[in-house]
Amino acid sequence: MASFGVIVCPKCREHAQIIETSGSKNTRCQKCGSNLEIRKLRIFFQSADVEEAISARTVIQARLHGQEKDFEAVFSDSFNAAKTPETTNFGEFGVSLKDFKDKRKPRKPKKNKIQVILDILRLNGGRMGIESLEDSVRRYGIDEDDLEKIIEKLISSGEIYEPSTGILSLI
Repeated sequence: MASFGVIVCPKCREHAQIIETSGSKNTRCQKCGSNLEIRKLRIFFQSADVEEAISARTVIQARLHGQEKDFEAVFSDSFNAAKTPETTNFGEFGVSLKDFKDKRKPRKPKKNKIQVILDILRLNGGRMGIESLEDSVRRYGIDEDDLEKIIEKLISSGEIYEPSTGILSLI
């Protein structure tokens, strides 16, 4: 079973990251790119559950950026990684894992601009004037230059055609 640990890069001291402690002997800092030997690193938190490791990493990273001048407060010995995850209290960090909830909202993936244009054409019966299409795509953040390039791509790929000047139709 994999064990996850939270470390802070000793070279740049700006980045906390999660590593698998039962894996390779070396890792690379995601921020500065330096090679780090896992056996020489201080593991601030260790757990078999990746969600707990993510929560601990978030707390440690927030603390690192909150006290940029006082690195010793982050690296002091009062943090005990040997405690069980359920009772771990980040005393100097002022947060316990039980109280931590991830408040980030999931991001909506951006729609492909080409797909937006094709969907608008489908909703309008497969045939539409370029001027009315320009008005419709402005709501989606597509400007006139992008629209012209996308229309050229769609015409050259054979997905739409221009039966008469200023009118677009789906094939």
